[in-house]
Amino acid sequence: MMGKSHALSGAVGWLGGCAGVVAAGHSVAPLSIVAGAAVSAGFALLPDIDHPGSTVSRTLGPITRMISRGVSDAAAAFGKATCDHCERQRGQGGHRLVTHTVPFALAIAAAAALAGELWGVTTSIVIVGFAVWLATHSALRPHLRSEIVDALIPGQVRGRRARKYTAALGSVIAAVVCALAVREVAEPGATWWWVGLAAGWGTLAHSLGDSLTHWGSPLLWPARVRGCTWRTVGTPRFMRFRAGGPVERWLMVPAMGLFGLAAAYLLLAPVARGYLG
Repeated sequence: MMGKSHALSGAVGWLGGCAGVVAAGHSVAPLSIVAGAAVSAGFALLPDIDHPGSTVSRTLGPITRMISRGVSDAAAAFGKATCDHCERQRGQGGHRLVTHTVPFALAIAAAAALAGELWGVTTSIVIVGFAVWLATHSALRPHLRSEIVDALIPGQVRGRRARKYTAALGSVIAAVVCALAVREVAEPGATWWWVGLAAGWGTLAHSLGDSLTHWGSPLLWPARVRGCTWRTVGTPRFMRFRAGGPVERWLMVPAMGLFGLAAAYLLLAPVARGYLG
């Protein structure tokens, strides 16, 4: 799927999970709902760091493209070393290999959860800011991101070149604002292990989404599927669709949007009833 769809799936999945927890009779802190959705949306873009042309690989221009090429080359070498007879798409390189697996998502979840538990709010706001930065690059067009800067210094952003740089600055401002907001509303002594759950879910949501497309994802690595550890898996082939095609744009995205609105309603309705008496 495309970057915007991945980010949406991460956020919507987190909201749906929170709504399920609330429906089961448990409480979920508002901070966990909002910040968790942001973290899930951002980390839902992370697996495509193995593709030099992806959204996440373009966030810092040549810097992230260089990192992406390194990850892609390392993933390709690792894939060949662990299963040299596995099927490959022409021009695949290291794309949709190790970063598109369940173990990778679990590793991200464990690392973020451990960091949140050991260093608390300090590390957690860095994770939130990083995720918001990634998500805004995907979800917002450059024009809208530059408008963030224009709102702070009205009338000073003129010309295409200026808007190019202010678009990047707009994502940074959004990330800093969200991170500072999390720090302000965070309760002293609160636990932050759930940041790992959000990061891991977002990473896994990306791979699950790609498993709906024609190419699929090697989700079950290192388990062998028909003799191959990197065999891609997914829905039945007749149900798969082309990434960025009409099925994704006109069916999957609206469906995820409706699901997200339903989850938000289930989460906000009790709060609204409390205020209204």
